[in-house]
Amino acid sequence: MNRLVRTWFALYTLGLCLPLAGCGPLPERFGILAKEAGQGASLDDLTSALSALLEAREADTFAGLWIQEQPTYRVFVAFTRDGQETIKRYVAGTPLDGMVEVRKARFTYAELLAAGQEVGQLAQELGFPFSSAGDVQGNRVELSVTDRAGFEAALKATHRKLPDPVEIVEAYVPLGTAPAGLTPVPGVAFPQIRARTVEDLLLDLPGQLVVKDGCLRIVPSGEEAGYLIIWQPDYFLNDNQGTLEVWDRAGNVVTRVGQEITLGLAGLPGDSQVEAFLREPLPAQCPGPVWLMSRVVPKP
Repeated sequence: MNRLVRTWFALYTLGLCLPLAGCGPLPERFGILAKEAGQGASLDDLTSALSALLEAREADTFAGLWIQEQPTYRVFVAFTRDGQETIKRYVAGTPLDGMVEVRKARFTYAELLAAGQEVGQLAQELGFPFSSAGDVQGNRVELSVTDRAGFEAALKATHRKLPDPVEIVEAYVPLGTAPAGLTPVPGVAFPQIRARTVEDLLLDLPGQLVVKDGCLRIVPSGEEAGYLIIWQPDYFLNDNQGTLEVWDRAGNVVTRVGQEITLGLAGLPGDSQVEAFLREPLPAQCPGPVWLMSRVVPKP
């Protein structure tokens, strides 16, 4: 479905009984959407029908549709070629006639969809969290990553390239070095994802932060094993004279081992799915299930 840009829209019906369906044969001056117009379809319905028809019938040239609602209602349709001739066949003699502005584009809508699927698969293969969205007005696919330098380095190392319609958007800039004063804890595993996840599932897990067999786990009340925590890149484990602390990227203590905490869930559920995105393989002594944290929820 094309992305339609809308802020407000007053719906109304066009109840004119033109010589359309149910009223006799269609005169040549009416376009393909004339039947829907004669059945009382609103402008919104006609625009949606136009988008669906163009995507299905004109896939070789159709590049997307969007709406401008202020100051006047306008419909914009992009084609790679022959746009004026194509649009006339659909809207002539209908309420959309004269309201559609044709734009020229490089990539078809079908090519944008294919590029979005291809780049999503590519990012997964390289082990980088991502999100992607089609921008029909910009005639491109936006790929949001949280470590652009790392992603581009992985592309180069594997001799891969992005599809032509794809443009990278850096959604987050990772920290270059650990905060000053950090004392690492080599005896405790602190598994981390390679690049920060893009999405948050808005699902929280309260529990106690504990160390079991050299592994940091969150153990909810009433459970024994709990979950192995996979941390985002900009969290750090610090030894403060025997007290184990978790720092954020600014060097602030967000929790300590033994404390009750609540961790949000990021968007990569399942042990096997998380493995490909980690900086290093999980230690053998640290079994799942895993909890890929998104954030430490502040205490009320």
